[in-house]
Amino acid sequence: MPPATPLPELEQELLKTVRGEVRFDAFSRILYSTDASIYQLEPLGVVIPRDRDDVMAALNAARRYRVPIVPRGAGTGLAGQAIGRGLVLDFSKYMNRVLAVNAEERRARVEPGVVLDELNQQLRPTGLFFPPPPTAATSEA
Repeated sequence: MPPATPLPELEQELLKTVRGEVRFDAFSRILYSTDASIYQLEPLGVVIPRDRDDVMAALNAARRYRVPIVPRGAGTGLAGQAIGRGLVLDFSKYMNRVLAVNAEERRARVEPGVVLDELNQQLRPTGLFFPPPPTAATSEA
């Protein structure tokens, strides 16, 4: 597949409406074209949102320009989940906190960029933990 072609209008709108980082340069697009998998797909651009308002601004702009969204946490997916030809929203830099833990209800509220180790570190005093997701090897044959 050919590389994705940036949309200058989308980039300009995002630069006006997003307080976080907006990256459409060639280096950033190549940097975000891979994750921990063997796949490589260059995105149109990258938004690193600071908060919910930035996410909403990016979603609204993407909808207007009919651009798919590729949400990304730490980029540790082993099957290409964190890459795509659309607009990458990288939550790992600013939206990476554990917001609340309710041990009695066995619930945690987290931002989308939190990594499993950080969540489990904050859960440790409660005696709870969040297990890693099952692998494809555990599915029925």
